[in-house]
Amino acid sequence: MSFCIHPWKYINEGNVHIVLQILNSDYVLRLIKEDCKTKKFNISESVEFVNSVMIPLIFSDKKYQEEIVEISSEEIVELTKSLHKFRPKNRIYKSIMTTAIKAPNLTMVTSNADNFCIEIKPKEGFLANSLKRYSKCYYCMKQFLKLSENHIQHISNYCPLDLFSGDTDRMKFALKSLIDNPQNNFKFFKNANVIYKENISNNNFETVLNEVDMFGKSVNLFLDFVIEILLSDGKSDITVLPTVETNSISKSQHCRDGNNLKNNTFLYKLLDLQRLSENFIYTPNMCDEVDYVKEILKRIETQNLDLLNADHRKIFLTWDPLYLALISAIVKDCSIMLSFTTNINNEYPKVTVGGRKMSYKLGVTDLEPKPAKVLHKRCETEKKLLDIYAKIDLTSK
Repeated sequence: MSFCIHPWKYINEGNVHIVLQILNSDYVLRLIKEDCKTKKFNISESVEFVNSVMIPLIFSDKKYQEEIVEISSEEIVELTKSLHKFRPKNRIYKSIMTTAIKAPNLTMVTSNADNFCIEIKPKEGFLANSLKRYSKCYYCMKQFLKLSENHIQHISNYCPLDLFSGDTDRMKFALKSLIDNPQNNFKFFKNANVIYKENISNNNFETVLNEVDMFGKSVNLFLDFVIEILLSDGKSDITVLPTVETNSISKSQHCRDGNNLKNNTFLYKLLDLQRLSENFIYTPNMCDEVDYVKEILKRIETQNLDLLNADHRKIFLTWDPLYLALISAIVKDCSIMLSFTTNINNEYPKVTVGGRKMSYKLGVTDLEPKPAKVLHKRCETEKKLLDIYAKIDLTSK
């Protein structure tokens, strides 16, 4: 597949990928950067893992699929030259591989109109057993660690347990807290460009929302819109009924576990997958280099499982607790992508807000497999958190 003939736009770059928006299309291209540890078959397995495991588990369908594409050496030379002016200086030393990943553009519903999108990194939505004695969730405890290491300037009022509670007031407080202190957990896009995030020049969300006239400049109506979709199945037409704005909820000293989510809702499915780690106990002698991706894909093939099938998913969820804990780790760090537009696209569900209809798309990104040593890192981080929080707890008494 040739990309030289397709107009593209540089989006961003991380340690592994350079992300390009392919204009006039509904997909992005993730260029994979050369690395001595990168192997082509690992890329193939990673894509197959996302398509055959993560997407079916979250969505119970395969609507959002990734695929591997090959780019010719000539195109790589041309792309390298064209990208030079966009890439951060500290990233340029890594060259681009001829293997890339084509993935849906989750910030867009349609390519011929204004599109808006919010990205939410919800984080761990329940109180882990190891942290229950402090009644503080992993995210809230980690805020103290980040503050002590000068990674943040202020502790966020956001608590994932509020977002996953299913309680409208608590969910609204959680979203307001993300907007007030986004860190890396909340972004707002217009036509695939970030217009609101942490440390952006325009840090007034109400001003940003003025560009989205379907909410009548009401932040409260915008929050009602987001909550209704998160509490839906992500596939059905819905109507948003405006609620009365309230400031009755405030930051609680303790994180409140439990929820009243219906089991067909999008948030319930995410939380259910996050909880797969609850029966897993990490031991220091556990191998941190286990190739669980290859093993899971092999088992699916051997047992002829299709995770779109509810009975097959039940079988999958009885497998090795180590595998399930690693699935959980991926979901705990994923991003929810909610895109919408007033230009109706009949391929997607509709949402009615204040008498106006929009098409919306609910997706999830950052579903690539994580190294098995992420579980060891979690245990080490928890030790730091407990030590720091114990000192804070003592000084407050």
